Amino acid sequence: MIIQSSAAKGIDNIPFPASAGEVVAKRYSIAVTAAMLVANNIFEIAPLPAGCVPREFILDTDDLDTGTALTFDVGLMSGEFGDRDQARTCDDIILDGTNVGQAGGVARPTLKSAYRIGQSTQNRSIGVKVATAPAGAQGGTIGLTVFYVAG
Repeated sequence: MIIQSSAAKGIDNIPFPASAGEVVAKRYSIAVTAAMLVANNIFEIAPLPAGCVPREFILDTDDLDTGTALTFDVGLMSGEFGDRDQARTCDDIILDGTNVGQAGGVARPTLKSAYRIGQSTQNRSIGVKVATAPAGAQGGTIGLTVFYVAG
């Protein structure tokens, strides 16, 4: 199931760099309930605007698992940003199998692929996918700070 943040629903403003080389950084977040933390659910959390290339990502989460099972993949989603098609997918080009949600904390990419994402002519989505369901799900917040420049 695709669960959209307020940004993906078109409620939040999405900044765009005023000039080439200017870095824009914004934290996007979504409140999640225990019932949402099901394997393969995807949280469409942040945009990557057309013509922009990412420079950094910071994932932050509350403690969303009373156990030690929960893992997330973070990556680009198929389709355009805000598209409500439930058949959309999410890759793991940014983070693959991070366990940051098990106790809460912060994670940054360790994959070189996260820093080699090129620009596109369409607005893209960055998703957080529940790769492994939690042993004891509990609600909280998932945040993703995205840094990007106009390509």
